Amino acid sequence: MKRLRFLSTAIIALVTVFAFQSCDDDDVDNIRIDNQTFVTKASNSNTFEVAAGTLAITKSDNQQVKNYGNKMIEDHTAVGIELSALAQSKDWTIPTELEAQEKIKLATLTALTGTAFDKEYAKIMVESHEDAINLFTTASGSNGVMDMELKSFASGKLPALKTHLEEAQILKTEVNN
Repeated sequence: MKRLRFLSTAIIALVTVFAFQSCDDDDVDNIRIDNQTFVTKASNSNTFEVAAGTLAITKSDNQQVKNYGNKMIEDHTAVGIELSALAQSKDWTIPTELEAQEKIKLATLTALTGTAFDKEYAKIMVESHEDAINLFTTASGSNGVMDMELKSFASGKLPALKTHLEEAQILKTEVNN
């Protein structure tokens, strides 16, 4: 009988330990993204899209690539103005230069010409918009940024980012054929 009671107690203890461990795993989902961190990353992404779009319209001979690049310049310039105004009203800082990763991507694009440029540009645009969608989805989610205006900004930009991604995927298919 003592052995049965001991075994029951041991099983209950193990179940309790596993239950607490699974609760710890849930805490990872409750991590918020800091307002300034989002502004910095979103601004960096946005500035990169404009710079890469500028390269596309000056370096490519492919009209589809030029059109997409022009659209990136127009759309992301408008978003940049909106983000800057919001950041200024909240005393958040907009970075003045790109992060190292985006500088490397621009250097790679700058070194390429012709179809090699077009293929790399389309590939980078797909990756860049996937990253942006992840960032904006996180920021606009229930555990995203704390500031409600910034959360609304992030949420409001998701449809356009998803459209940009779809267009980039189509462009990538076109230039790789």
